[in-house]
Amino acid sequence: MNISKVNNQQNTAINKNKKKSRNVGASIGASFLGSVVQTASVPLSLAVINTMKKIGSLPQDKIEIMHNAAEKALIDTGLSNKGAKIQYLERNKQDFKLPKYLRILNPIEQIKDGKNAAFVNKDLKNFITKKVIFPKNTILMPKRDISFAAFHEIGHALNYNFSKFGKILQHMRNPLMGLAGAIALYGAFTQNRKTEDGKELTKGQKFKNFVRNNAGKLSIAAMLPILWEEGMATCKGQKLANKLLSKDMAKIVSKGNKVAYLSYIIGVLSLGAASYASVKIKDYLVAKKAKKADNKVV
Repeated sequence: MNISKVNNQQNTAINKNKKKSRNVGASIGASFLGSVVQTASVPLSLAVINTMKKIGSLPQDKIEIMHNAAEKALIDTGLSNKGAKIQYLERNKQDFKLPKYLRILNPIEQIKDGKNAAFVNKDLKNFITKKVIFPKNTILMPKRDISFAAFHEIGHALNYNFSKFGKILQHMRNPLMGLAGAIALYGAFTQNRKTEDGKELTKGQKFKNFVRNNAGKLSIAAMLPILWEEGMATCKGQKLANKLLSKDMAKIVSKGNKVAYLSYIIGVLSLGAASYASVKIKDYLVAKKAKKADNKVV
């Protein structure tokens, strides 16, 4: 029997098995561990929220000053003529009491708890009844907490109603977040293509390798327009605060919104880290599996 021929047959069989193997287990593991990397930023995000609440814990007279100035800003900017309004939310005894860990995941519940604020750029409807709960052009604010955030949300309203570019960026938000997440999944469920038998990689294969090898950077890049629009809203809101509030009160708005902006930066960086980690973990698991298979053959 020709030993060389047998070895060639064995190598061919091994290569075929490698091609056929999709390493599904490694992909799922890489995706899961990548998400764990992302959740590592949760303590930082919670620290930011707590700092925001601390900055926004003002006496009632200052809260009223903030609220009155925000209402005046709607009139002065012409937003009220566009139908924009501020709606203040609070937790009532009649509310269905969700566990705290579930309230963290629901933006409306976060607002009721005084941990967030939002500008609604499209009608928010009840998932079951399909009735409009909050119409578009509505700013949702906590009744008492983080009153400084109203100016940032007014900035979002200005972007939506008076800036074509700002409005485009707002509509790009969800697709871009989806793209950033898809890049992370792509890195976890694919492998770099390598040259075979001296053949060069196709442009498509080179592009796929580029995406994998730069997954972290690309995920961050996909989120940059979101940071841009948030920055636009903050700057516009701060200009209004400087105009309508005393220097001391305007400083509270500035400090609060700077801390709030950190939450977006943390979110973007954590997603980039998750994408980067997913690729590295997948490659490590695949290499480990291949090494184990080679040892068995030997």
